[in-house]
Amino acid sequence: MKVLVAALLLLCACGLQAALVRREAEEGEAAPPAVDNFFRRQFQSFSEFVTKDLPEKLQAEELQTQAKTYLDRANKQLAPLAEELRTSVIGFFSSLLQLGKGEEQH
Repeated sequence: MKVLVAALLLLCACGLQAALVRREAEEGEAAPPAVDNFFRRQFQSFSEFVTKDLPEKLQAEELQTQAKTYLDRANKQLAPLAEELRTSVIGFFSSLLQLGKGEEQH
């Protein structure tokens, strides 16, 4: 989203600069057509990128859905392992405590 805002800000700044250059050119001599064509081509390629390529690359909603699905699947697979690990660790420490109590009585 920040990239889009920065791009729009840059586009506005370039548009204002182009308008200023165009006014100065009207007062003086005419701007060379190569400069106008250059900016027109750059603007066209930028607008195509923003309207076509950028939405395809971002696809934020789809990525968010995929990430959520992946996390849910991982949680379902890891929850039984975590529970088994917890019971094993508790059993291990319980046996160590019982072993320590048995040695204290001797």
